Amino acid sequence: MKLLLENWRKFLTEDEDATGAMPPHLLRQQNRQKEAKATLTSMGFAPADAREEFRELGRGAFGVVYEVQKPDGEKLAAKVVSADSKQEIENYKFAMEEKAFMPEKYAKYLPDVKQLITGGGSTIILMELLEPIDPQTAQELFAAQDVPTQSKKAEKILKDPEAIAEIAEYAVDNNRILNQMREFLVNREQIISFVVNSVTKIPYSNVDSVIDTISKAVSEQLDFQSPAVENSFRTALAHDTLYYFDKQIIPVHQPEPGDEMSDRGSWTGPSLEKVEGLFPEAEGLMAAMKYFMQDKGWRPKDVHIKNVMMRPGTKDFVIVDLGLFKRGIYENFNVKVKKKEFTISDAYLAFVLNARMQGNISPKVLLSPDNKDLKQHIHDYNHGKDEISDEKLYNYIRS
Repeated sequence: MKLLLENWRKFLTEDEDATGAMPPHLLRQQNRQKEAKATLTSMGFAPADAREEFRELGRGAFGVVYEVQKPDGEKLAAKVVSADSKQEIENYKFAMEEKAFMPEKYAKYLPDVKQLITGGGSTIILMELLEPIDPQTAQELFAAQDVPTQSKKAEKILKDPEAIAEIAEYAVDNNRILNQMREFLVNREQIISFVVNSVTKIPYSNVDSVIDTISKAVSEQLDFQSPAVENSFRTALAHDTLYYFDKQIIPVHQPEPGDEMSDRGSWTGPSLEKVEGLFPEAEGLMAAMKYFMQDKGWRPKDVHIKNVMMRPGTKDFVIVDLGLFKRGIYENFNVKVKKKEFTISDAYLAFVLNARMQGNISPKVLLSPDNKDLKQHIHDYNHGKDEISDEKLYNYIRS
């Protein structure tokens, strides 16, 4: 657990100036935020609920998210990043343009990105307003920096003999002390089999009792020769067992092709297979992450407790921070992702869906012969301009 938290603190914590002064990169970020707020105000956005200032919803290493309100009363989230954050901007643009073409069962795990506005050294990403996931679910499914306080993951695992057996197998097989002992290396399979058989014979009320059972079973099979070696083994065993009990269900980074099994041991990978099966609520999001990479060549990364929220009403998980997602992942594996030909019918469908999701414009109003703003709507919501021009789409609709 300690190692897991140390990894996360390194991964999530921003650098600080040794003098205590605000580091230059944070000062630049603060100035960009002031400019972004001015831009939002100039475009007619206002703080929600008659507040005097835009309410901050969250912040990370690369940006800040504010709650804003449109003139018509709709509330949105506005993420402010540097205009130089090309990877992050491209990822949100990709989600905005491609979501309409994805199967709904996968698309729902992406945010509805309404608009990207660039100016004054910043890019403002406007998207739907979401809500936090309840703490118990969040702590059980996602990697976190802090020790979980409301998770009931261990209780679920302790009730499942197969999950306990799997954890015992991994904890013994990967124990750093045992892997330096010749007797263990020679008799590895026999010892692991004995341990797995031993831990599944009795019920458990806490993780410590599981560790004790594993330790005693190994001691029956091996001669540690000295108390110091045995104590080192027990310390390593306790560390590894707690690690597998606490490990996130949903991977931080989607495993690369061929690494699905080996990544279960990585601190950024998913949980062990039997443990994962105890949390069916994670299946949909994990399937979507796999789809994004295999079908879209877009590898999900940085999916942890601070970067996933919930959609009000449907209660679907939504990955809100797409900044570190990696495009073109299959190019490194000489695998070609077949690109579907983009037709005028595709452009028409995407336009209607984008206008509905991003502009809250119903198809009835959008496609009405009386819609005098159709050209402007096409300009705003035809995200496939490179393949189907605004003029071509306009003529298609009017004909």
